[in-house]
Amino acid sequence: MRQVPPSSGRLVRVAIRSHKRIFRDTLTVCLAGQPDFTVVGHVADDAALLGLCDLCGPDLILYDAGAVVGEALRALRTVRDRHERIRVIVLYERLSSAELAASRQAGVDTLIPSSHGLDALLMLLHQHVDALRFGVPVPAPGGLSAQEREIITLTAAGHPVCRVAELLNMTPFAVENCKRRIYQKLAVTSQSHAIARAITLGLVNRAPLPRPRVYASGGLTLVVLCGPDVPARYDVAVALLAQRIPFVTDGGSGGGLDLWDHAGSGTVPVVLVDPAVEDWQRLGDSRVPVMVVCSKPMSRGETLDALGRGAVAIVAAERVSEALVPALTLAAAGHLIIDPTAANWVLAAAGTHAGEPESGLPELTTREGDILRSIAAGHSVRQTARSLGIAEKTVENTQARLFRKLGARNRAGALATAHALGMLELLNP
Repeated sequence: MRQVPPSSGRLVRVAIRSHKRIFRDTLTVCLAGQPDFTVVGHVADDAALLGLCDLCGPDLILYDAGAVVGEALRALRTVRDRHERIRVIVLYERLSSAELAASRQAGVDTLIPSSHGLDALLMLLHQHVDALRFGVPVPAPGGLSAQEREIITLTAAGHPVCRVAELLNMTPFAVENCKRRIYQKLAVTSQSHAIARAITLGLVNRAPLPRPRVYASGGLTLVVLCGPDVPARYDVAVALLAQRIPFVTDGGSGGGLDLWDHAGSGTVPVVLVDPAVEDWQRLGDSRVPVMVVCSKPMSRGETLDALGRGAVAIVAAERVSEALVPALTLAAAGHLIIDPTAANWVLAAAGTHAGEPESGLPELTTREGDILRSIAAGHSVRQTARSLGIAEKTVENTQARLFRKLGARNRAGALATAHALGMLELLNP
């Protein structure tokens, strides 16, 4: 990832639209580490994108069109009609000459093929920074203020008004007033509906996960590369060099691996290529984030052993060039990255089967799913009972079981947990 200078002006406000949750999460994490950008929201569909633009007035839209550029252009024309100053970048997999001409008519500022990768996208984004800063800022009438976004985020995490007031150094009365303004701006009438709306618009993200401490050199991550002298190790070095990520190699000459010699005052991630037992032993109890790169498919025992020893990522050697750096980025943000071949063993060990969307998620009954969907729509208990044709007491009992499964104390907490686990997308009819 290229090094960028410190921000010299206001942050460029970015809205991300992609139907792929992992793309939105990865890019949000990536831009959070850039000094020039702030992600105002990330959404999965065009209706939510329009709502996000109306509410937050981003400077720039990053639209992941995939292979259906034509459908994307129809949505972007509507956005352009209402927000003519917003810049638009479209990522695509395939593009015909007709779609190229149509993109100009739709007001797309830049087209970039997905095959160019993350570094090219970041370079392109930075090319827009100066033009956006010296241009007229995009107005955001009626948008949520920073304080209002903090309040809706804390409320979605399940904090009561008194706790929100304490955390933000406000009075409970001021928090209640802010919540009323939030309801008005989001065009909702209840707290659960406000949270569901904010989640849909990407205004409420999952709580940050504990991150491994990473030593940064000039804004780039330092990596320790370990393992035997095999082609996969060479491929890892090439991938790191291509992204300008500094690294040091450790040949495994015996003794413990003193990561403090490499990191100074921080901890560095380690990439282990085809690790043997002695390689794990040399790590000792250093508790560093470890990525495993394997030249051949790992057995069930090897996969579970690596995870048990603290590996946060497993990547097949043949996918190093495309997957190494994204996996490092996600692992540094607290995610667990598993190669599809190894994932089969993990799912099997968990008593599930590959291909089941519920794998690793709380198992909800059909009725509990109906209740969660109704909560996400902002319905009250009475409205839920009426729409499902059941008694209010049945709704309350089912809701209580749902809360226990999600580890939540109230509707707001249930929505936040379901969003973090990606369960709301699974419930969409």
